[in-house]
Amino acid sequence: MQIDGVYLMPRMSSTNSAAEGAAVLNEEAGFQNQLKAATKRLEQSSASRQPKIMTDEDIAKRNADIKEASVQLEALLLKMMYTEMWKTVPKNTLFGDDNAMEIYRDMYNDEITKKIAEAGGIGLADYIYRQLTETDPHKLY
Repeated sequence: MQIDGVYLMPRMSSTNSAAEGAAVLNEEAGFQNQLKAATKRLEQSSASRQPKIMTDEDIAKRNADIKEASVQLEALLLKMMYTEMWKTVPKNTLFGDDNAMEIYRDMYNDEITKKIAEAGGIGLADYIYRQLTETDPHKLY
């Protein structure tokens, strides 16, 4: 095998039989063939790829995906804020404040922040959406 002009030979010891040595050389040859085939496929796929111009349907789908991701990001930020705010509330010793209550509160925070973000939230989702979609939508990608 040759890598960067340096010939590398498989390790052979005096205890290896001729059959074992032949098997190692066959494995190496197979690997070299696979490597050459993969390199050829990569070169062919690179050469055949042409830039694609986005259609109106592509733009609409991309914008919908960006809007959804923006809302999810705002919901995540709000949930982090709610979680930190709950840490400032003193523990309720009258009714107990166990692990089940923490799980319930986390699920509650998750759902309420999703609804807040979907309803407009603090405006972060709209800001992110505008920033990501203000470029020319027909631009090559």
